[in-house]
Amino acid sequence: MAVLIVAGLDTGGGAGIKADIETVSALGEHPLPILTAVTYQNPERVSGYFPLPAEALRDQIRAVRGHFDIKAVKVGMLGSGGIAKVVAKETEDLTRVFDPVMASSTGERLIDDIGSLKVLVKGSIVTPNVPEAEALSGLKIHSLEDMRESARIIAQTLKAEAVIVKGGHLNLTDVLYWNGEFFEFPGERVDGFTHGTGCAFSSALAAFLAKGLELPEAVERAKRFVEGAIRFSKAEAKAVNPLWEFQRDAHRWRAREELERAVQELVKFGEKLNPHVPEVGTNFALATALGEVFAVKGRIVRYGKTVKPVGPIELNASDHLRRALLKMREFYPEVRAVLNLRYSGKLVERAERLGFVVSFYDRREEPEEVKRAERGTMEWGIETAVRRAGKRPDVIYHLGDWGKEPMILIFGRDAREVVERVRVLLSPSPR
Repeated sequence: MAVLIVAGLDTGGGAGIKADIETVSALGEHPLPILTAVTYQNPERVSGYFPLPAEALRDQIRAVRGHFDIKAVKVGMLGSGGIAKVVAKETEDLTRVFDPVMASSTGERLIDDIGSLKVLVKGSIVTPNVPEAEALSGLKIHSLEDMRESARIIAQTLKAEAVIVKGGHLNLTDVLYWNGEFFEFPGERVDGFTHGTGCAFSSALAAFLAKGLELPEAVERAKRFVEGAIRFSKAEAKAVNPLWEFQRDAHRWRAREELERAVQELVKFGEKLNPHVPEVGTNFALATALGEVFAVKGRIVRYGKTVKPVGPIELNASDHLRRALLKMREFYPEVRAVLNLRYSGKLVERAERLGFVVSFYDRREEPEEVKRAERGTMEWGIETAVRRAGKRPDVIYHLGDWGKEPMILIFGRDAREVVERVRVLLSPSPR
């Protein structure tokens, strides 16, 4: 299916037509990109933009309309009232999703005449955020009820086919008004960058409509797609990541394969490793580039005189090591792997003689507010040890506390490095 994309270029690579193309492609449809304007921007600010002549827009659209079977249109930044009129005329008979872009997230205006956007609202499925909905409806929005009323006003006074007021600025709930009915789509707070969310949502919505989904289901799926794009957002662009599903799955496959091979090598240490397995078992965790963490389900345990993994490699199979690793990565993102062993003063001494950076934390020093928190000890301990070392630790240990077994954590930039560090620590005559 072909989806026509009418939008501006974000030179920072986080939003605009690039995000639209990635979104439509990621969802399995063919994007037809029509450029409206070139912005001069980076993740911090927009310094200006240049709109193309309206005739150039007309000719771009006509070139593809005569060749492709277009199932939906996504319209984003327009840049000028002249462009708005051309786009409205050339796409009036198509299913059109209109993201009424008025300004950048940092406040710079991106169209010469906001009033001209209304020509594209008519007959469109419109996806304003709260400030845009306020501008189109003339209603100040402070609540879910205000969102509903603004959607109704836009639909009835500006003749929109449907209106989706997005609640990211307010309550994370999106409100759809369609065929005289309201539909609500609650969201969840997701950590990550949000630049480009409007582009990704409207493009995803157009792609799902092109597949033939009914509007409420298309809205629901587009919203969940964007939540994933935020969760796996791109630090370089400080923006959402429309390719998150492909990248997540690829990184998961690589991490699982890497950790499986490393566990196989670790098990070969057998009798040497057996005495150093804690009562709670050893586990081995590896983070993907997107921050998900794999580990051994059920841990690695003593098995006679040797050791054996209880279960397979799975996502989030070790909560403790996952939290330790993610905290370490806040300071040193290059660290991707960690393994725990039973505390041994001799192992700590060997690590220091080998030149490893060794640090520790004392659970007796843990602040009361951290102890009272449901999950805070591990994060506090890693941060304390990192700050104590003053540089990236290779080994962190603690001497336990009431009901808590003393432990050593061995970190590495990948699973193989951790295995090698364990090997030399267990060697009778370490190098």
